[in-house]
Amino acid sequence: MDPVSRDLDRETGHPWPEREATADLQTQMGDMQIAGGEDMLLDDYDVIDEKQDVAEITPEGSTDEPTEPLADDYAAMKERVLAKLPDLEPEFETTYTWHIENYRSLTRKERGPKFECGGHPWRILLFPFGNNVEYASLYLEQAHEDEDKPKEGWYACVQFSLVMWNKTDPSIYSCHTANHRFNAEESDWGFTRFSELRKMFAAQWDGAGRPMVEHDAVNVTAYVRIYKDPTGVLWHSFE
Repeated sequence: MDPVSRDLDRETGHPWPEREATADLQTQMGDMQIAGGEDMLLDDYDVIDEKQDVAEITPEGSTDEPTEPLADDYAAMKERVLAKLPDLEPEFETTYTWHIENYRSLTRKERGPKFECGGHPWRILLFPFGNNVEYASLYLEQAHEDEDKPKEGWYACVQFSLVMWNKTDPSIYSCHTANHRFNAEESDWGFTRFSELRKMFAAQWDGAGRPMVEHDAVNVTAYVRIYKDPTGVLWHSFE
């Protein structure tokens, strides 16, 4: 059974109050047909863990600042969205991009291909039409299978950023960053309200002249950095 968790307000870091959806997604998106539109409740994966110290990073235009990097300039984007944490020593890091096609035909829950960091498998977990919200929901997940479980007591202290971007125009992107201590009990972490669906499919993303999901395709890049844990309690929830 997947873990049950909280959904957080990215501005305050506090849990969102429970509330009913305020609009019909199908009406908001006009004639757009979304797979699985009516039955959006999940059988066994309703809510995924999110850590409280979550930050959203959005580009800010200013003539006094350097030009914003493009999402396909991975080295520059890593510096932009995954600044190294002071007083902590990185141990492993990697960057991986999932190229998503036929977005409207995806199922309610999709997992991207596995990639490796720190000797362990990871993958991106996507709820393309929302994890019980009218937002695309994105998470980082440790990808050990039942037959390949890590040794007892395994954990990884991970700083990560997930970036969704237009595959044709990499200047159009949205990203969120978090820190989490992954273990067998808390095997995934991320953002239930990553990006509003209505905004993702609108004709223009923030006046950029094209949508985020264009030609039914979008990219998601995971920037993953694992830190050493000399104290043994880094980002421990003690729950």
